[in-house]
Amino acid sequence: MTRSIYSFVVTLIALCALKVSGTADDQIIAPNEKNKAAKHTLPGKIKRPPNIVLIFADDLGYADTGVYGSKTIPTPHIDALAKRGVRFTDSYVTAGTCSPSRAGLMSGRYQQRFGFEFNTAGAAITHRESRGLDPAVITFPKVLQHTGYATGMFGKWHLGTRSHFHPNTRGFDEFFGFLAGAHGYFPVKREERVYSTVMRNKTHLREPDYLTDAFARETVRFIHKNRDKRFFAYVPFNAVHTPIEASKKYLDRFPDVRNRQQKTYNAMVSALDDAVGAIVAALKETQTEKNTLVIFMNDNGGPIYTRVQSNAPLRLGKLFLFEGGIRVPLIMSWPGVLEAGSIYRQPVSSLDIYPTLCAAAGLVLPSRLKLDGVNLFPHLNGEIDAAPHEALFWSNGPNKAARLGQWKMVQAHDHVWLFDLENDIGETKNLALAKPEILKTLQAKLKQWQGQMKPPAWPSKPNRRKVMVDGAPYELNI
Repeated sequence: MTRSIYSFVVTLIALCALKVSGTADDQIIAPNEKNKAAKHTLPGKIKRPPNIVLIFADDLGYADTGVYGSKTIPTPHIDALAKRGVRFTDSYVTAGTCSPSRAGLMSGRYQQRFGFEFNTAGAAITHRESRGLDPAVITFPKVLQHTGYATGMFGKWHLGTRSHFHPNTRGFDEFFGFLAGAHGYFPVKREERVYSTVMRNKTHLREPDYLTDAFARETVRFIHKNRDKRFFAYVPFNAVHTPIEASKKYLDRFPDVRNRQQKTYNAMVSALDDAVGAIVAALKETQTEKNTLVIFMNDNGGPIYTRVQSNAPLRLGKLFLFEGGIRVPLIMSWPGVLEAGSIYRQPVSSLDIYPTLCAAAGLVLPSRLKLDGVNLFPHLNGEIDAAPHEALFWSNGPNKAARLGQWKMVQAHDHVWLFDLENDIGETKNLALAKPEILKTLQAKLKQWQGQMKPPAWPSKPNRRKVMVDGAPYELNI
């Protein structure tokens, strides 16, 4: 991003200071009228705030797109998005599982601040126990909605199934998708319960198309419908989460893959890539591409239990706090603002999406709305050389992790690992005994962070499986 263009973004932010009134989920975030009027004295000098499209994949392997290293699954549309923008090498989510990761994304805060440490459990339990994202949390879609954006969500929610958790209640004008943690990709054969069904807003329906295609179709429709407005589209595909299912159209693209499970997974990734391509094509068709910030990200690492995802060169995958479970692909594209084909190598977090999108929209959030993420634009532009975060933290029952610069610590019960990620991205050499002072520093920072968090609001699933990692037991808390 050039200095002049970034100055425009800073100017726009300064001219759009915000205030908050009300309490809890009824807090209203609105433009300051005096500064809003001042903005109109600068015709032609201030660009309209961008449209925003946030694409969130599910369980995608770190190395399962071309731009992140795949040699077997062509992903031309995702690769092209990276060529037009910034690719992040050290991007993290806040959890190794779907539901808490989404809570961190939507809130811009460590989800442990409101007890959201584990998945909400199966759909029926989630509904019966009324588990979900605390209604007092102001989501960033709510912020964008209150400041004039048309907002739409198309895909998997996984942040609660009851009406007070529903996407229409949390900042989305339009919702097409499902509320639970997983759904099949083909048309259902029987009536589904409210917490499992595909729905449009709050109306149940039976979707006839392959679900990845359907989410792309609905996103394209939303873009065309709102081409003359500012719009925000959140597209959390359930692809490539289980069940591993693909339609013939995509299976036929991999005639030489003999392993049926692998062939189907490759086809699912190809369908996801086509969906990204359809969304970008809609931006071109509506002539909104040049003024749209597009983000592509994944919710957690690819699972190793399916035996088809690849997180190479990262260690392990989903459910773990090693790099394969929490480091994910992240691409941002904004023509004329973000430098095409650039790479950012400092650690960033899904927590940063909230403040970064608000900055792009020209909004300054009130000081009372405290976030754990930061606006990434000054870092991407070079205005700030330091890393966006001094440290990042994770908690999953007895499993904890922290990253401080090049150093990464993982704890599981009484066992501890220390890795130098700058020289050992695969976390193969435990330096805990060799670097006791560094380990002590990380443990102190983790303890300080934990002191700010709340206990889990509900337990992890029972019958917790234990696996051995380097001879130490690692308990899988979901």
